[in-house]
Amino acid sequence: MAEITAGRVREAAELLGIRDRASLNEIRARYSEKIKDWHPDVSRKDPAESHEMTIRLKEAYDLLIDYCMNRPVSFRLDDLEKDLAQSPADYWMDRFGDDPIWG
Repeated sequence: MAEITAGRVREAAELLGIRDRASLNEIRARYSEKIKDWHPDVSRKDPAESHEMTIRLKEAYDLLIDYCMNRPVSFRLDDLEKDLAQSPADYWMDRFGDDPIWG
């Protein structure tokens, strides 16, 4: 897989219809929705176009999952206590606020 860049991650998010923020479950749900529309076995669109879009959607999904799964998460007690004391929105902003995709 090619290097993960902010531009590629943003492009992948846009292809899946993700605007500013999404959890892993939301990324999976968006991919599932899109692939149901475009998969050549079920799509009523042009077969060649459906095939190409299915490939693009799968690559976008893989890139976003790889990006999200390889971000470091601290399990130090101090960090856990701080993170768990915050509201989910504050935690997300502290962790991803300056990120080009989620911030």
